[in-house]
Amino acid sequence: MDKVNVGALDMFVRFLLAMLLFTLATFLQGDWRWLALLGFAPLFSAVYRFCPLYAALGWSTCDETRREKGLRATHS
Repeated sequence: MDKVNVGALDMFVRFLLAMLLFTLATFLQGDWRWLALLGFAPLFSAVYRFCPLYAALGWSTCDETRREKGLRATHS
């Protein structure tokens, strides 16, 4: 995965969604608790800034220079 296709805002929203799903694990009971495992999908796509669905559809939410260079999150 040398390309990035998840922008900063998209990354933040994915991270929040993952944390919400992980938090649900404390409140859900029984078989519904496994629903929290779905939080790993947005967490990994936020960390690696790559979404396979976006790649398949040719979408990107990051700016053009970061996408061309394949840069990860930097603070410059």
